[in-house]
Amino acid sequence: MWEKIVNLAIQNGLFAVLFLGLLVYILKDSSKREKKYQQTIESLNRSLNIVENIEEDVKEIKQNVNSKITRTKKQIKQG
Repeated sequence: MWEKIVNLAIQNGLFAVLFLGLLVYILKDSSKREKKYQQTIESLNRSLNIVENIEEDVKEIKQNVNSKITRTKKQIKQG
């Protein structure tokens, strides 16, 4: 397929060859860029999962602290 396209471009002149070269370059470059974007997205997703886990841990710790404060206040009132 590429051979037919290249032959057609050569028959149609220099600008067709230049256009074809630029097209191939852009397709390869965009493919590399897309891979980098996907790697970045995966990395950000992992980081977000870590932050969400930390958020859950902080909520649990906060609940534990609040329950201990409540128990301590009750003990002081009874006390």
